[in-house]
Amino acid sequence: MPYQFSCSRGNCQFLVRSSSDEEVERLVRAHVRMTHNTRIDPVDVDRGIERVELA
Repeated sequence: MPYQFSCSRGNCQFLVRSSSDEEVERLVRAHVRMTHNTRIDPVDVDRGIERVELA
């Protein structure tokens, strides 16, 4: 299932295809840690992730 993440730390977003919610969350946390050199609250992770239906 594809997910889209819009980062509240910067002007970035990305698309992730995964069947695992935990994997998507792990990738989002890694992005914030590596790109923005900070951590993200669980509420912000949930707020930034959106399931996307592709045509």
